[in-house]
Amino acid sequence: MSALEFSVPGPPISAQSKNKPLLATWRAAVEAEAKKAAAAAGLAAPMTGSMRFVCVNYHEGNAPSLDDDNMVKPIRDVLQGIVYANDKQISDSSVRQTSIDGVAQFRRASPVVALAFSKGDEFVYIKVEPAPSHTKLLT
Repeated sequence: MSALEFSVPGPPISAQSKNKPLLATWRAAVEAEAKKAAAAAGLAAPMTGSMRFVCVNYHEGNAPSLDDDNMVKPIRDVLQGIVYANDKQISDSSVRQTSIDGVAQFRRASPVVALAFSKGDEFVYIKVEPAPSHTKLLT
């Protein structure tokens, strides 16, 4: 498998949220979308080896509502046992927060991102794929 990607509707919930029911609902939404994407891709068992994790929070307004490390913690934890065995496998990570309220141009967008954008609401895009060779990155 080269990559697993999916989106989750709505704004993400911080790992430090005091609203535990809301955090549990967010985690369940991430889990449901991850399982649906894994099944569609034929991923019967978690991926092995080093992983690259990409997460983009497409939010409303000029500034994101939470910091990126608290945003990704619940997502990475939920993906354990579904997408990868342990989040310690993540050796490369990219986290971005981008407003959906401005004008944007993009080419060759992932169909997952294009579909999520077409709905017009906030969403989080997640992609997990094998990490590039670190030896090749150094040469």
